[in-house]
Amino acid sequence: MIELTLITDTDNYRKALQDIYEESVPHFMEVEGRKPLSPFEDIYETAPEIPREFPAKCFAFVCGGEAAGYCWVMEVEPDDLYYILEFIVGERFRKQKIGTNVLKLLDKMYNKKFGYSELLVSAKNYMGLNFWVNSGYTQITAVFPPEAQGTESTELNLRKAIKQISDNT
Repeated sequence: MIELTLITDTDNYRKALQDIYEESVPHFMEVEGRKPLSPFEDIYETAPEIPREFPAKCFAFVCGGEAAGYCWVMEVEPDDLYYILEFIVGERFRKQKIGTNVLKLLDKMYNKKFGYSELLVSAKNYMGLNFWVNSGYTQITAVFPPEAQGTESTELNLRKAIKQISDNT
């Protein structure tokens, strides 16, 4: 398997990450009625509903020296969880277990600090919903109607426990 790493210094991968962002825009507009979060903008300016007291950072997925995608993660200590705000794998990197392996790396990175991981997924996003459920996000903690999130469909907040993840995974 090709080495996969998560990095927060994305400058060396700016063009590739921008291309991944741009190729994901039509899907997000169709499924959620909004653009995805950019890997380069100040997330607190772009999404002012994200509380500044919760640290958020963008991780680029680097696979074999190439940027394969990115995610935004927010640490929510009062709720004992890390929250995936955005998760995008570039089209040519899909169906290669990169997303699955990124989740394993994130869980390993955060499992000593938090007990859970959560995210919001559109009920209209069948492929994404299937991916998240198959990745262990099986507890529904909230259901939001489209108008509550300003999206095009019902949104599900999903949770999975991560404390049981060992350092050997």
